[in-house]
Amino acid sequence: MKKLMFAIPAAMLLAAPAISGEKPELTEKQQVKLDQRLEGRTAGEPRSCINGNDQRNMTVVSDDILIFASRRNARTIYVNKPYGGCRNADRSILSYDRPTSSLCKGEAITLTDSASRMPMGSCAFGEFVPYTRDAS
Repeated sequence: MKKLMFAIPAAMLLAAPAISGEKPELTEKQQVKLDQRLEGRTAGEPRSCINGNDQRNMTVVSDDILIFASRRNARTIYVNKPYGGCRNADRSILSYDRPTSSLCKGEAITLTDSASRMPMGSCAFGEFVPYTRDAS
């Protein structure tokens, strides 16, 4: 099993968690960041899993929204809304175990305090919604 770890800067996350399916409340800065990433893209059908190549770059928009992208295929990105949000991710290192090369909904994200290295809790990935760049 591979364990991936991501250090998330504190300034990137400010919103409180929301229940999956609800529209998360974003700060103005978070909304601008999300709008910029989704500009010119169309949402597709949610997927249960994404492959290893699509997990290369993770961006945290808020406690409720994670974006995954491939380094090679910038045409499609995947938006994930963890079930119940991922509270305190702004002060945490996010890591997850992958039993296969795919990353799937329901798999756990472990939160570890970036200063003390103490476990802070966990959350679970929701569905991955593909956003594909519109043909120009």
